[in-house]
Amino acid sequence: MALRRFLPFLVAIILSTSFIFLVKAQNISEPVLDNSGKALEKGWQYIIVPVSGRSNEGGLGVSGIRNTVDPLVVTQYPQSSVSKSLRFTPVDSNENIVRLSTDLNVKFMDIIFTDNRSTVWTINTTLIPQRYLVAVGGVEGNPGRDTLGNWFKIDKYDDAYKFVYCPGVCETCRPFCGDIGIIVEPNNKRVLFVGSDKPLKVKFQNTTSVITVTKAPPSASNYPDRLPTMSFINVVMCIVIAYLTKLM
Repeated sequence: MALRRFLPFLVAIILSTSFIFLVKAQNISEPVLDNSGKALEKGWQYIIVPVSGRSNEGGLGVSGIRNTVDPLVVTQYPQSSVSKSLRFTPVDSNENIVRLSTDLNVKFMDIIFTDNRSTVWTINTTLIPQRYLVAVGGVEGNPGRDTLGNWFKIDKYDDAYKFVYCPGVCETCRPFCGDIGIIVEPNNKRVLFVGSDKPLKVKFQNTTSVITVTKAPPSASNYPDRLPTMSFINVVMCIVIAYLTKLM
């Protein structure tokens, strides 16, 4: 009888715990997928595949503009040129999957400068007044006010993806936010910049080259958080039903 008196409280605690777990799991963003339908992973290298269908659009690389090579900006090559490979590093060091709308660093992996300058994407506001250009020279990690310009996001865009600059690594900062598109320079160089009403539409192709990282246990799904969520809820419900049956 005593157990039955406390049964409602026990059931409420169990159900509340499962609800909190479910809410947290649902807040985890979906993975960004490559052309083969697999989730982008930290440590792997990918090339950008533009999908706008325009004949003059190719992959991404770096270039100097306006008679300067410091800094170098991220540009889009002509159609015949293949993109330089990129590596994506999520802000959460324990996260191995690249997810939608989540802060991450972007780094060119097959570009090496003789002066050892960084190939991490960052924001430049000095080359063109009142323009937020995507350049290289940033640093990886250390999220906060001092690295605000180094964090980007990937969001869905129709049947593909787009890059976004709207860092969330500083709670007290109010950064300029916007989609990343293309501004055409007088010499016809196509430069990535923030604030476009026509975002650069891209997909990702795995180049099958990987940097060694600590990885999470493999999952049978490209959506590794969904199966554990459902399994946990099923277990909780089975425990509650079994307990109720026993006390009947």
